[in-house]
This record gives sequence, structure tokens and C-alpha cells, in this order.
Amino acid sequence: MKKPKIDETDFDALEKLAHGITPEKMRPLGPALRRRWNAAKRGRPPKAPGTKAVPTMITLDPALLKEIDTRAQSAGISRSQFLAQAARRQLLRAG
Repeated sequence: MKKPKIDETDFDALEKLAHGITPEKMRPLGPALRRRWNAAKRGRPPKAPGTKAVPTMITLDPALLKEIDTRAQSAGISRSQFLAQAARRQLLRAG
């Protein structure tokens, strides 16, 4: 049975849904839901063992920063990861 989708702007329906959730109705996540939950967790990605990141302050043109953020988001990586990859490519080219 498919659950009806609730409009997130319908606060009455959301409140009714929230009050309908009781400890008796809860159960542990199954393996598939556990994988989805772990994949959806936010936060910093884990670093490789033995690596240490050094915070670095740089100055960028706002339009360039917006483009970097857009490209990084479409690639599914952080701004820092995007800039690190770009720097590595540039260093390899400079050889």
C-alpha cells in the first residue's frame, strides 16, 4: 500500500502525521532503508587515513565562486574537492 504524499506546506496534515507517530508504531530500519539513511547523511566526507587538510583562505571573484559552486554541485562534490581537483590538474599540466 502506497502512502499518500503530504504537501510540506500543509501544516495541519503535517501536524496530524506527527501526532500519529507513536513509539509502538516504530521499528528498526531494514537493510535497504538503512543503506538509504546512511547515504543521505550529511557532513564532511571521511578523509583517507594519514591525510590532514590545511584550511586555506583565498579570494575569488563572486561570479567565479558561483560558477565553481554550480559545477561542484552538479559533480556531487564539495567546493574544496572541486578546487583541489582543479589544482591537481593544473599541477600535472605544468609538470
